[in-house]
Amino acid sequence: MSTWGVTYAGDRSAESDASGGFEGADPTGLPALCAQLNRLSEASSSAIPRDIDECFEGEADRLSIPCSDVMVTALDLDAQYRVTTPTELPDGEYLLRCRTRSGASAHGPTSYLRFPGPASVKPAGDEFVVSFWEPTTVTVGGSSGNRAGPGRITIEPTPSGLATGLTHLAAAHHTTAPVRSHPSFRAHPPLLELGSETSVPSAVAAETPDTGIEFLVPPELDRLFVAAPLAYYLGATVEVTDCDAPVLRADDPSIRYEFDDLPGFQHQCAQLLRRAFFLDCQARRVAPDRASSDGLEQLPIDLDSLCQLGPAARLEQCLSLSERNLDALLPDWHLSTYAKPTPGRITCLPFLLDRLSLVYLPRATELDRDELLEQTLSDAYTARGETATSGVLKPELQAGQLHAWLAPGTPIHAFKPLPKAYHNRGKYRHRSNDQLQVGVVLNDDAMCEEHQIVSDIYEERAADLPIDVTIQSRLDRTELAATFEAKNDFVHYIGHCEDGGLRCTDGTLDVAEIEESNTQTFFLNACGSYDQGLSLVERGSIAGGVTFEKVLDQQAAKVGTAFARLLVHGFSIERALQLARRRIMMGKDYAVVGDGTYALLPSPKQPAVVKIADAGERYTVSCEMLTAQSNGDRYDLPFDGREILNGDTLEKTVTGAELREVLDAKSLPVIYDGDFHWSEELVDEL
Repeated sequence: MSTWGVTYAGDRSAESDASGGFEGADPTGLPALCAQLNRLSEASSSAIPRDIDECFEGEADRLSIPCSDVMVTALDLDAQYRVTTPTELPDGEYLLRCRTRSGASAHGPTSYLRFPGPASVKPAGDEFVVSFWEPTTVTVGGSSGNRAGPGRITIEPTPSGLATGLTHLAAAHHTTAPVRSHPSFRAHPPLLELGSETSVPSAVAAETPDTGIEFLVPPELDRLFVAAPLAYYLGATVEVTDCDAPVLRADDPSIRYEFDDLPGFQHQCAQLLRRAFFLDCQARRVAPDRASSDGLEQLPIDLDSLCQLGPAARLEQCLSLSERNLDALLPDWHLSTYAKPTPGRITCLPFLLDRLSLVYLPRATELDRDELLEQTLSDAYTARGETATSGVLKPELQAGQLHAWLAPGTPIHAFKPLPKAYHNRGKYRHRSNDQLQVGVVLNDDAMCEEHQIVSDIYEERAADLPIDVTIQSRLDRTELAATFEAKNDFVHYIGHCEDGGLRCTDGTLDVAEIEESNTQTFFLNACGSYDQGLSLVERGSIAGGVTFEKVLDQQAAKVGTAFARLLVHGFSIERALQLARRRIMMGKDYAVVGDGTYALLPSPKQPAVVKIADAGERYTVSCEMLTAQSNGDRYDLPFDGREILNGDTLEKTVTGAELREVLDAKSLPVIYDGDFHWSEELVDEL
């Protein structure tokens, strides 16, 4: 029995019973598509250039696809765009990716269709309809979404071993064309494991692209960590040499780009990645009516010609452009990680590159007591666990809207991942729940108001999504431990935290003592829960929200309810808490431990955050699109329907009537006068 439950049924007609021959048929997946094909037969998985589990071929003149998100790729042109309106496809070869956005997993099943044009693709309620002018041979394939990547690479924990590993992480790219900038064309990189000798599986070696680009780096871990994102995206062959400073080179065309040594190297690496990535986003062939970024026409570059070039030639073009003019066009980068290069953190790199995080070396200043008070903190911050060599730190932040501190110390303004968090993330990719399991725990009667509102939020969302909500109160130590040990996707704890752990009816529970946490994510809305959150990650969780210091019940309720609503609307843990803590003055007392880029649900279809400022009788509206998982994707603006890249911001001035119309129509997080609101709640106030 396969992952998808498809059993080959030989020649069959479209009129057959849709369930016949398909055990455990999934109405949103591959079986439903196969059931509509005539003369169904098995096909080579190479027919669909994606990471799939099974592949079939048959004939159809019309296919109904139960899904809410279709991405079409013109394979002849490397063009890609999302289908939201009836679309006519001319002659050519096409690949459709079909996915249901509201599934319980961000990595759920995906179906693919490959076919020749002409054809039409039309949204029709909860499905999409693909129609052909005549019976056409169609290839369909499916991915269960349970793969961590194309393999595992064993490397020696040395600069030479890491260089080999970095070279082959690019096996995750489906293509070296400009469309590689879209997240759909990048799988999870192979995982890195430390061993006594370096060994690359043949399957990974076969998928590693030959771009003709070489990255020569001095044999030191700090330089290799910094080089990793650029090397990965360019598909460069990484070699350690005794050169004085890193060099990018190629023979055809002839390229030799010399970097400065550290610390300048890390900034040059980050900027070159951002430039190359941005140009790929612009050069990939897209829908004819889609405009390029404002100001791009001022650059001496032909996007149509650029799209036809290989990766080395596109790099040459990128290097030839004026950095000043190009940098002014770059969207905000979504994520930067400040990583201390040690052998133990090498295995984190594939997870950072999966998010296309920039990597910087950690630099910070330790805050004294007066600075702590200015940051709304107190001496309750102490060295914890891995942070024993440092106290509370103010990191020197670089490019990026989200920041991760993969280094010793307790950071402010950044989330605190642990190596265990990334490996836990891989573990949960294999968990398949029919419903999202959410647990709400009230262990403090004084916080009943938050408990009720939070419970209502989760239960209200359960009407739209497959969410199973369990509400509990006044748990003892054994019961609370069992809650974290159960297979929950999210646990929202409302109560108090003391030196000994989370308060229960019979004492305190130190979660470091539980056997294993099977709870993916959590929010410990309790005073000083930072240590307990770190322990939950070490015991098996991915990420969660915590507090540094004592927070007032009323303020905790404001943050908790906002966080809950953002989380079930698809925002990542860090982004949700970043917005939710704007509800209170003491927002810096809240932080994220673990992998803050993790989202409980797929990213929202249009992940806009709207900022509003008074401009006389009108309003200045700034729309910002940002998700940690989809760098390179484009999104429709909620106001005028224009599309912008993830990380872009567009500002415009609107009348009060125009503003109210949009806020009434969509449920969006809004920042007004520095405070967080939901759009529909702000209308009356405006």
